[in-house]
Amino acid sequence: MTLGLPEHLARASLSRALSSAGHAAAAVCLAAALVIALASAVVGPGPEGVPAREPAVIALVLVAMQAALLGLVAFHPSVTLTLAYLLGGTGVVFGLTVLVMAPGNGFESTNNALLAMPRIALLLVGGAGIGSRIAIAWAVLGWGLGEAAALLGAAVVGAQWAPSTAAAAALGIVVVARVYDSLTRSEDRRETALHRASQQTRELVIRHDYELRAIARLHDTALSHLVAVAAAGSGPVDERLRAGIRHDLTLIVGRDWAAEHGEEEAPTARREPAVAGSATPDPASPPAGGGTSASDGLGGALEVARDAGLTVNVSGSTDALGRIGPRRREALEAAVVQCLVNVARHAGVDDVELAVGPADGEVTVVIMDSGRGFDPERVPDDRIGLRTSIRGRIEQEGGSARIWSRPGVGTTVLLSVPEGGA
Repeated sequence: MTLGLPEHLARASLSRALSSAGHAAAAVCLAAALVIALASAVVGPGPEGVPAREPAVIALVLVAMQAALLGLVAFHPSVTLTLAYLLGGTGVVFGLTVLVMAPGNGFESTNNALLAMPRIALLLVGGAGIGSRIAIAWAVLGWGLGEAAALLGAAVVGAQWAPSTAAAAALGIVVVARVYDSLTRSEDRRETALHRASQQTRELVIRHDYELRAIARLHDTALSHLVAVAAAGSGPVDERLRAGIRHDLTLIVGRDWAAEHGEEEAPTARREPAVAGSATPDPASPPAGGGTSASDGLGGALEVARDAGLTVNVSGSTDALGRIGPRRREALEAAVVQCLVNVARHAGVDDVELAVGPADGEVTVVIMDSGRGFDPERVPDDRIGLRTSIRGRIEQEGGSARIWSRPGVGTTVLLSVPEGGA
């Protein structure tokens, strides 16, 4: 049982609780021994039929000494003080046995209430250590020293020795309690280990997600701007392109670099693109979240294409983009940007077809070019364009990315994401 605390805190808390309980029970036993000794001093008959005040006073002093040692262990717990308490308590039990079992005191054996109390206190403090095995070992040691002291004291005065039933019962209670604590703690450790493993798995997933976002964002931003600068030719860089680069740099180096910025882009990033075709809205399929034009849904991608010198022929129903959430729409647009950048860099053509539309609960975007083409199976694993910026980004949103291409016949990329989402 961990009481809802972390394992390392629960173990310390439970150990302190059991230690305090042992000290309290030992104090009660010694208080009972003091009461019995005090009663004996007042009314107890001595060997001659008079109150045995002198032996009773000695018994009071001995029990008080053990109580003082108990206080030291309770307020300043340490192995040294515990050993001192065990040795001192052993001496107290021996002295009490000699006094109590003296001829004429009326005790038949050492199995009596007055001698049982300090022996129980001896094993209870021994059983208040940290850790079940150590606590049981201390308790058995305390019980053994108490019985040995009673046996030796009885032998000195020629009395009959008998093991204390009460002390044996107290030892059994300590052992049972500690074994139960050990078993339940082991079960808690297994549950804690499972919880920790599950938490680590979630942390790894989150870390992978952030790493993927970081790689994709850095790759897309740097590559798209490099392509745009290369397409601009020699001479001063257009101020519009400068503004876009500055804006993207603030996203990369800012504190919220891993956040989605589709709804927070600066006005300079929302420019009217040059589109070689017009998208025809689908009147039979109104968007769930309001109308979305090509400029609203794929404006950034089309702007990148224009900066790279591409002419994009848009067709289909761009209103379908309103069926997906802002984050999912931004991921789709970023994947389209990477596709268009790849066309500008590798296809060797100046125009590309882009079709948008709904399909069976999904929103799809198709990018087609008639350029050089390539073999997708031969793309190296360290190239993150297809693997991270396109496939990884779309799959993070529960969608899929399929690529058909052959050398000399162009490339077709089909991006699909489910409707809805954040």
